[in-house]
Amino acid sequence: MDMLVNYIVGERTGEIFGQSRYQKSIYAHLKNKIEFNVVDYRGLKFPLLSLLPKHLVYPRITRKKLQEGVVHIASHEQAHVLDAIGSKNSIVTVFDVFTMHMLGKNIRKEYGSLNYLLHKLDVPIWARALAKAEKIITISEFTKKEVVENLKYPSERVEAIHLGVDSKAYRPLHDFKKPNCFQGKTILYSGTEDFRKNVPLLIKAFYKLKKKLPDVRMVKVGKAGSSLGRKKLLKLITKLGLNKDVTFVGYVPEDELPLFYNSADLFVFPSIYEGFGLPPLEAMACGLPVITSNAASLPEVVGDAGIMKHPHDIDGFADAMYEVLMNDGLREDMIKKGLKRAKSFSWEKTAMKTLRIYEEISRAR
Repeated sequence: MDMLVNYIVGERTGEIFGQSRYQKSIYAHLKNKIEFNVVDYRGLKFPLLSLLPKHLVYPRITRKKLQEGVVHIASHEQAHVLDAIGSKNSIVTVFDVFTMHMLGKNIRKEYGSLNYLLHKLDVPIWARALAKAEKIITISEFTKKEVVENLKYPSERVEAIHLGVDSKAYRPLHDFKKPNCFQGKTILYSGTEDFRKNVPLLIKAFYKLKKKLPDVRMVKVGKAGSSLGRKKLLKLITKLGLNKDVTFVGYVPEDELPLFYNSADLFVFPSIYEGFGLPPLEAMACGLPVITSNAASLPEVVGDAGIMKHPHDIDGFADAMYEVLMNDGLREDMIKKGLKRAKSFSWEKTAMKTLRIYEEISRAR
């Protein structure tokens, strides 16, 4: 091992979600090829106070622990540490720049005053520092375009590297026991209730679907993400009389997620904005038909393997769900295409492409 990478990952967490899954997967696939100096910090639970260790403590920790070698800041939200350590040999991974869009629009009501304030304080700092990076990795071509257009960052210094899926874990299962929340035909959604996830549209489409298929149910996996989003969603569910038809499971450990994908009949993901969109990829890898929106990076991930609708087309989503649940031929075709599509994404491929970026930066030192 003649290469060292300072792996700057941000707040320490035991939960696995989009960014932490990426960080852990890169590390797992490359730890025997290169030396990692992992730098993280312990955050605070209170939202407003969480900015204090992030901006006041973490840059100092990073500067103190930094070793000679490549610097990979494995989330754009930690790009502010470049102000403390300098930009030499630096790479930053950008997952999306949605919060920059958010600050430019009057969506305080949808996002909540506290969340809006947090991003108002945080985003300008990392966005300004991000421009100092020698190289940027984005998780999709869509996000690369967003970075170039919104940050005015040179296109030739941005490398789009897709996320992956673990085919040994996310695969069709046989002879297993479904969780109790799966009864009859069930639609699965995995994600938060952040307003960009567009879950209210899914609930409204589900309501229309139940008029044709009264026994269909829905399971929602994942933390709320936004207390305001959860409150609004529960209010909508009550208004539509769906309280007994929608089950909230909460956070599910990564080793249990494939069981949920395999237990459902259909996966629906109506997001307005995604930097990549791991859940549809994981669903396809498990042999679950996917209906998603045609927005942002999602067409790039799903391709022709799923059905895509405009993120505001309630009737379109309802009709598509009905068609997939009732048409066995369509369902089988989607499963085959989804499995084939998922095979083109792997964490091994993501890691090896990232390694080439490390080598490029290391040679230029």
